[in-house]
Amino acid sequence: MTGKELILYILQHDLENEIVIKDGIFVWLMDEEEAAAKFNVGVSTIRAWYICRMLSGTKIGDRLYFLRNIGDPRKDDKHE
Repeated sequence: MTGKELILYILQHDLENEIVIKDGIFVWLMDEEEAAAKFNVGVSTIRAWYICRMLSGTKIGDRLYFLRNIGDPRKDDKHE
């Protein structure tokens, strides 16, 4: 997503007054520890899934972050 696309998304969805950053982190992101708890695995597993591209995320500094609504990579969504 480009910056322009993000701005348009914010404007189209009336998100101008929504809190987007809290404690220095985007509110729609979870860190690797939160992801590990969500999927009931260890942080090392989360990092391995990220490296193997099973989880899409972003690295900020030394930490990984993922969208809070990301699905469990062990599940095949095509058959749900």
